[in-house]
Amino acid sequence: MRKRFYGALVLGSFLLAGGVVTSCSDYDDDINNLNQRVDAVEKTLNDLKAAIEKGVTINDIATTDNGIVIKTSKGDFTIINGTSQAGCTVEIGPNGTWVINGKDTGKPSKGADGEDGKDGIYYEPNAETNTWWKVEGDKKTDTGVSYLAEGTITAVYDKVNGELLLNGVEGYQGTLVISLTTGLKSLVFQPDFYYQGIEAMSVGTYNYTEKTVAKVNADNDFSKDAPTSLKGVAMSPGLVANYHMNPSNADINKIEKLSFISDDKDYTRSEGGVVKATVTSKEAKDGILTVHAQLTDGTIKDINTDGKVTVLALQANYKNAEEKVDTTITSDYAAVKAVDYNDMVLAHADATVDHTKHLYATAAEAIKNEAEYEIVWNHEGMDVAELVQTHYDDLSSGTSVHEAWDVNAKSGTVEKYGFEYSYELVGYHKGENKTSESAHAAMKGSVLRPQMPKDGKQQAFGAEQNQAEVNREPLVRVILRDKVSNKIASVGYIKFKIVDQAAESSVLLNAQFQFNDKYTVNCTENEHKLEIAWHDFEEDILAKLQELGISKEDFHTNFKLEGGNDDATQYDGVTATSQPATKKGIVKQTISDTGAEQTEIITWTLKNNEAYQLFKNNEAASVVVRYAKEIDATKHIYQYVYVTLTWTPSERNVTPAGKLADSDKIKEYWYATNKPTAGSGYSDIHAIVETVGQIGANDEFKSDILNTFVGNDVTVSDVNSVYTAFQNDKLTKEFKFVDPQGTDLTPVTGNSGTQYEITVGKNGTVLYANIKGDLNKYEVVRLINQETPAAGKTIQQSVLEYVDNDVAKDILNYADHKDLDVKETFTAQLEIKPTNCDWVPFTLDNNKFFVKFLRPISIIDPNDNTFTDAETGGAKRDLTLKFVDWRDHNFDGTETKGHNYYEYYGVNKIECLEKDIKTDLNGTSGKFDKLLSSVTDKIKFHFTEPTYQEIQQGKNGIKHYFGTLLYENNGVTVGDFQIQVPFDVTYDWGTIRVYVVCKISKTQAN
Repeated sequence: MRKRFYGALVLGSFLLAGGVVTSCSDYDDDINNLNQRVDAVEKTLNDLKAAIEKGVTINDIATTDNGIVIKTSKGDFTIINGTSQAGCTVEIGPNGTWVINGKDTGKPSKGADGEDGKDGIYYEPNAETNTWWKVEGDKKTDTGVSYLAEGTITAVYDKVNGELLLNGVEGYQGTLVISLTTGLKSLVFQPDFYYQGIEAMSVGTYNYTEKTVAKVNADNDFSKDAPTSLKGVAMSPGLVANYHMNPSNADINKIEKLSFISDDKDYTRSEGGVVKATVTSKEAKDGILTVHAQLTDGTIKDINTDGKVTVLALQANYKNAEEKVDTTITSDYAAVKAVDYNDMVLAHADATVDHTKHLYATAAEAIKNEAEYEIVWNHEGMDVAELVQTHYDDLSSGTSVHEAWDVNAKSGTVEKYGFEYSYELVGYHKGENKTSESAHAAMKGSVLRPQMPKDGKQQAFGAEQNQAEVNREPLVRVILRDKVSNKIASVGYIKFKIVDQAAESSVLLNAQFQFNDKYTVNCTENEHKLEIAWHDFEEDILAKLQELGISKEDFHTNFKLEGGNDDATQYDGVTATSQPATKKGIVKQTISDTGAEQTEIITWTLKNNEAYQLFKNNEAASVVVRYAKEIDATKHIYQYVYVTLTWTPSERNVTPAGKLADSDKIKEYWYATNKPTAGSGYSDIHAIVETVGQIGANDEFKSDILNTFVGNDVTVSDVNSVYTAFQNDKLTKEFKFVDPQGTDLTPVTGNSGTQYEITVGKNGTVLYANIKGDLNKYEVVRLINQETPAAGKTIQQSVLEYVDNDVAKDILNYADHKDLDVKETFTAQLEIKPTNCDWVPFTLDNNKFFVKFLRPISIIDPNDNTFTDAETGGAKRDLTLKFVDWRDHNFDGTETKGHNYYEYYGVNKIECLEKDIKTDLNGTSGKFDKLLSSVTDKIKFHFTEPTYQEIQQGKNGIKHYFGTLLYENNGVTVGDFQIQVPFDVTYDWGTIRVYVVCKISKTQAN
């Protein structure tokens, strides 16, 4: 029974093995266990189907100890048997035959060349009968041979039809067919270049002089062979357009029709009809749909000459048979640019910058000159296609530029445009030799192999090799042919010399392997292993070496992985002179036993940190290793097979990030920038000394930042779930001071008027101050640990401690606690830095804030210090001052609740700066711009300082005594005036300067 997997699974009947059922309880347990296993399988298959519908592609199918694993571009899907038996995989191997669990069945799939030939015989698995069917043309015959492995899951990976056939899936009867393709949703043009800013493709016209050549062989004398030129030909093979398919695994077999919409878009008026484009073929690989089309009718417009541009859009009529929906999908428009290419000529692939190193134009010219390449007598095969390229004159820029068309003949470039290369040996005789020079070699496609002739005649490719071939010089004719008209566009000749040993090392092959495993950074040293499967090794290395005449046995025996199998040397390139490079992880070789034979497997292992260093700034990473065969040890001549491994993660997750939400802050502790109102914003917090009257309070200046956060801890949110190592519970968080240099936070002014530069030190945990021009630095604020850290806190150094030294105090006392500008109250900026591992930066949004260190107390002039001139004995007044703390609590108010604030804040000294007294005498009333001593020396003020005890306990009935002012005038009478008297009041946290205005009433009775 054949079922397709489109929706939920329909469970079949179950046969419970294991003997007679003895109790309902046992029966229920068996049913529950079976249901759980079936549910797990159903979920896996549903997840796989959903992934395929999103464009995921299948990379490999492999067996496990108890089932199979389906490896996709987005991860693995494992299906288990429910028994201890391993699964079974059936897939098409590198030689085009069906392979079961690594063993080649010898049964061809779709014919030896991979295409349906009329006389070709191949085999295909039949999901209805679960047997191999033999296909001969239109006739299909059941062989009766089952491809299923008894008692286990069998997975048939049918790449040709885009299906995965599963048998033996627990809870499912018959064959489960999973389509590996999905419906086409959109097409996006992949531009070849930009034509005056427009995405464009080129349509080339190849102008050449047709040539003819005589038939040649390797045995006879064709030393005068040369092409004959005929008339000129203009060949337009059509256009080749590439489109990104969405999704990339869309089934192009369901595209019933492809057509182009064409139009000419105005720049100005133009003549000529709109060109028509007819699709001739299509193909898809790696998510790219390549369309070949012929252009007929009309003309391709040119912006510069016609004022118009020809544009094409591809339309695909797509049919989804299961959903019975026909859809027309149209790509974006792309410009078409006509380009002329003239005078194609064959050249050497190592051509110089000016592209003048062409092949010889005649056999005679090649014969009379030195051989251009050497080949060792026992070489298994040199690919001539890698030595040849085509040059032409490119007229696309308006002037003729001679340049290379392709990298080399092996690149497949010219084939896209209707041309092809061919190669043949040209016989000729040298001296008295009766055997042709070219008979000492044979060609298979483009591969040239030295070998012995027999009876003076060339032998089939693969014949005996012998040193007697040395010094023979076979001649190869290379032809570039126009496949559309079957006309020859260019001919060239290359002479080789067979030598006893190579003059220098050579590179035979550079096999490239791509991996797209996703990468996500984490903070472990877990290893990620990338592996070249055995069948990929055979297909991309051994099979390609076989084309060069190097057998699998030769490779296994003579080619060694340089550096050793456990940690291969890595190289900086893929040339014969490439040098060892800094290693990226470890590349090693292991041996896989496929059952029939042993084959190498290459693995590339990277630790997570190594991978992060590669991917944090790069989308891909590559390593190069090589196998070497010793040709001449004394001369250090080797043949190399390079293996390039490139990892381009389908998902590259290297930038963990999160957010500190304002909702994680306790609103009432936070302030808007430089604002005094709590709850007005989330920019500032205010650091203060300990509050009077609280248990253990002793006027220390310590503030725990965590008290301002919900739960007294910092929570990082909005971290992408893919970053499992960087979720909030995995992060270590730190508070750090932000360097204030270059901001308004430095310099700052102290109460003394001194200016200080503020800097950061000790890894962001201390702020320093130094007087400008003085290199001595003094600590101002530091981050310290909690005395008793709370359980579960993720930040330890969360306490801000204001330092008790003269410089720090000077800065602290510059401004009143209400003056919140950054140039008034001392302000610092902090940031929260979360980490899990120090080598991976974590970006935290909204992580910076400001802390303002509020001056603990302020002293206010109550403006009630008044004197009368000419009192007997001088006028005396007890100094009155108003003290308030950072909460505006009056030291003498009821809010003190019986606590002595003077004692708590350590008010211990009041000094008068008599020499700095200023006055408004002889000036504007209230404007204190002159020193009293500079106006008159007859008016004196003297201050009697209070003792510490008097400040705290009072004197003469005054609760808190601040000292006495004595005013004397020993000169002439005077009218009303004022003086401004500066006082320095010292307390626990420094000195505050307060200016007291004393009013002097006019002389008595005057």
